[in-house]
Amino acid sequence: MAEAQKLAVRPRTVVGKKVAGLRREGTLPGVIFGGHKDSTPVQTELHPFERSYRRWGNTTLLALEGLDGDSIPALIHGVSRDTRTGRLLHVDFQRVSLTEKTHAEVPLHFIHESPAVRTLGAVLVHARDHVTVEAFPQDIPHSIEVDLSGLVEIDDAIYVRDLVVDATTVRVIDDPDDLLVKAVPVRIEEEAPVAAAPVEGEAAAAEGAEAVAEGEAAPAAGAAPGAKPGPPAAAAKPGAPTAPKPGAAAPKPGGAAPAKGPAAKGEAPKKG
Repeated sequence: MAEAQKLAVRPRTVVGKKVAGLRREGTLPGVIFGGHKDSTPVQTELHPFERSYRRWGNTTLLALEGLDGDSIPALIHGVSRDTRTGRLLHVDFQRVSLTEKTHAEVPLHFIHESPAVRTLGAVLVHARDHVTVEAFPQDIPHSIEVDLSGLVEIDDAIYVRDLVVDATTVRVIDDPDDLLVKAVPVRIEEEAPVAAAPVEGEAAAAEGAEAVAEGEAAPAAGAAPGAKPGPPAAAAKPGAPTAPKPGAAAPKPGGAAPAKGPAAKGEAPKKG
C-alpha cells in the first residue's frame, strides 16, 4: 500500500480570465471534483507542484491539505499546459475513496534489451505506452514494467496478457490481446536509379554537336523561305579549260581568231 503524498492547497476565489494574474504570481489554479460532491476551486504553489508532478505522475495517491482542516484523498486527473511553452496552466484533482476501487491509466516502463534488436537488427514498434487498471487508490502502481528480453526473434511480441502485476490488488482491464510492443524487421525502401549528370566537358561537347547538326539542317543564306535545299554543285566536266599551271607557256598573240559568221553560230553554210 502506497503512502499518500501530502500537497498543500488553498481555496481559490479568483476565477475566469483573472486567473492569469495568479500564474504570474507563481500560483497554479486547479479544481477538485468527484466523490459525489460539488467541484471546489483551489490553488497551489506552481513550482513546488511542478517538481513533484514529474515524480508522481497521475497514479500517486495525494492527501490534499488546507481545506477546512480535512485531508482529502485524491488523484491527479490531468493537467493543462501552454501548447507553445509547455508551462503548467491548470490542474484537476479527483476525489477518491480509500474503500472503493477506481480506474487509472498506468504508464508502462520498458526495461532490458531485446535480443532481436541486438543480434538481428530488428526495430521495436510500440503500440501502447500505458494500460488502464482497476484498484484501490492506495494500490495503484506508479508504473508497470515490461521486460523486453523476451523478444528474441523477428515478429516476437508482448501483449497485455503478458504483463506481470499483483493480481491480488491490481486488475488490468484492457483487452488481453491488445499489442504492447513487437520486434519487426527493418524495411529498406528501394530507390530508383538516378542517371549520372555529364561532366562539364562532356556537356560542352554535346552542345557543340547539337549546334553543328542545326547548322547543317539550316537553309543556305538568301534561300526563299520554305525552299528545299538544292543539290550540291556539279563538278566540272572533263575537257573544260583549267587554269594554266605554273611555268606553262602562255598562248602566242596572233593566234587564230575566233570564227565569224554562221559557222560561229552553228548554222549550215548556204549553197552558192
